[in-house]
Parts: sequence; structure tokens; C-alpha cells
Amino acid sequence: MRRILLSLILCVQSASISASGPAVFHTASFGGSRSVSLSLAEGGPARDRAFDFDVVITLSEFDSGGTVLYRDGGRHEASVRCVSPAMVRINSADYAIDVSARPGADWKHDLWAALCSAPVS
Repeated sequence: MRRILLSLILCVQSASISASGPAVFHTASFGGSRSVSLSLAEGGPARDRAFDFDVVITLSEFDSGGTVLYRDGGRHEASVRCVSPAMVRINSADYAIDVSARPGADWKHDLWAALCSAPVS
């Protein structure tokens, strides 16, 4: 049942990503004149049953006016587990997620929150 619900959430999010472009889940500012945004470019149910989602992350750098200075052409893959212990896997490294952390403090937490804390209606 959990996998069905998670697949439904991902389908809704994928539709919104397709309609509006990649969904930004984390932004970091550097000196007020530049920022880097991490976005969800693709996603689907995880191949590894220990995780819930497999996603592709993109990275873009902007100046203070919103002009794109750099767009990384790489495909950065990650896997996300929503249930305890919450986790994000990058390559073969697993990162535990403090689900009580405040938004914006850590990009891995923000990725987890974007996928696992999405409102369901």
C-alpha cells in the first residue's frame, strides 16, 4: 500500500515538473550576488526496495537578477527513503536525514522533504 501511495505522489509531482520545468527543492545564496538551485529533473519508484524514490537532480547558478550563469549538464542520481530511518543515497553513500531539521539548512533534508513531506489530498 505504501508503494502505491508513493507512486501516486510521484506521478503528481512528475506531472507538475513536466508542466512547469524542474522543481527547485533547495537554494543556497553566496554573498547575496549569486545563488545555486538544486532541482528535481526526473523521478520514479526506486529500483532498490529499501528506498522509495530514484531521482535525477540538476544544478543551476543564478546572479542576483535571476539570470542563469551556469547550468550543469550532468545527471546527478539519488535515492530517497521516506520511512525511518529516513535516508538519501548518493552513489553508494547513505546519508541519514534528521527529519526535524529546519528547511534550507541541508540540501539532502530538503530533497527528502520535497518527496516525502508532500501534501496528499
